Amino acid sequence: MLSTLVELLGAPGHTVVAAEDGRRGLALARAEHPDLILLDYHMPGMDGLAVVEALKGDVATRGTPVVAFTSGTAADANRMIKAGCIGFIPKPFEPAAMAGLVAGFLRATVGRERRAPPR
Repeated sequence: MLSTLVELLGAPGHTVVAAEDGRRGLALARAEHPDLILLDYHMPGMDGLAVVEALKGDVATRGTPVVAFTSGTAADANRMIKAGCIGFIPKPFEPAAMAGLVAGFLRATVGRERRAPPR
């Protein structure tokens, strides 16, 4: 799933940084200062709820918009929203729609659309 997302989101010109577990994702968020974080609820080591709580509790990352991306229950998604996620994308997802969903979250949060760099 992670490699599919990286491929789908990298194609329209987004710079994608991926982590396979919650602790690594938290470290990358602090180091890279991304415009948007897609965060799964179910991850090894540190689940998405703990990650979003840590992100929102850290002055360096609290302003970074986080979107829950999960196959969990509605209750899981609601916990993520209450912890600070701005929305959620349910799994399974429609691959053709993913780039548009992410672009919508980016427009809503950073106020501009991401475009592929000129070649």
